[in-house]
Amino acid sequence: MIVMTVALLLAQGQSGEIFKVGGGVTAPKVLARADPQYTAEATEAKLEGTVLLSVVIGTDGIARDLKVIKSLGSGLDEKALDAVKLWYFAPGTKDGQPVNVRAQIEVNFRMK
Repeated sequence: MIVMTVALLLAQGQSGEIFKVGGGVTAPKVLARADPQYTAEATEAKLEGTVLLSVVIGTDGIARDLKVIKSLGSGLDEKALDAVKLWYFAPGTKDGQPVNVRAQIEVNFRMK
């Protein structure tokens, strides 16, 4: 059995219309997610670990500007990106209004 866990980690935002959590800005929340799949190569190698992604959660709840910060290889980086592209979020807010929030998403691949 393969077990995968996911954590949404908050990161520093950039200037402009992308915010970081804090100072009246709330964190986005995952509403729906697709689990990433193991590749045949990673399964054969019994590869475990974490792919760390940087994303911007838009006001529409969609993850954009996805980038791999910490790679795991064996096709798992791509599987993590593909899965997170299908996720849907409640956007972060500032003063009660939806805003773009930069965040990090940690996708953990574990075999059991």
